Amino acid sequence: MRCPQMIQQVLKGLFLVVLILASCSAPDDDGAGGGCGGSNASITCLNVTGIVPTYLSENTSNVDALRDLCRDQTGTVTGPEPFADHNALVTLVNQQFPTTTAADRAFDIGITGYSLTYRLNQPCPTGARGCPPLTTLTSAESIFIPAGQTVTVTLPFVPLSTKNEYVQTGGELGIAAPSYSATYTFTAQAIGVNDTFTVQGSAQFTITDFNNCP
Repeated sequence: MRCPQMIQQVLKGLFLVVLILASCSAPDDDGAGGGCGGSNASITCLNVTGIVPTYLSENTSNVDALRDLCRDQTGTVTGPEPFADHNALVTLVNQQFPTTTAADRAFDIGITGYSLTYRLNQPCPTGARGCPPLTTLTSAESIFIPAGQTVTVTLPFVPLSTKNEYVQTGGELGIAAPSYSATYTFTAQAIGVNDTFTVQGSAQFTITDFNNCP
């Protein structure tokens, strides 16, 4: 007499697994990507809906790899070029899985850390002196996204350490600028539930010696 109940519970567990697997997707180059977690068909999804590279208070995907000296019209040095980490505004959305109902429970989501990996998008441009691989970065960043809410955070995109690595390992600093993709892989957890999942989002950038002198 217990077999139908056992079968029902097994099917329910399988349904939960299918929901989670169906909701996870690989990132593309515009920041898209998501994953879900929860229990008893109360599924909460985290999506990366946007990655906007920013530098010196402007939105730009042109990464300046080398600090230059600025000069006036007479050629006199006026000071060093502004030079800093290249960051990104990352938008994260916590929403319920499309098949859930108003009666299903929604979960807050906490991010416990992330990794940032780099990939060359195309073969190294003709004439470029080099397009070196760039080291993966990791961080124990803590980010809280309440159920049903959208949170935008500023995170490193191409920090100074990665710019220095690019230059020191022979990266192109002229007009044959290579294109890379930066991919964030976030480790997340539905708060109050013992499950962990990952979501990804990517954005492209071009790197060389850009001139940002005033």
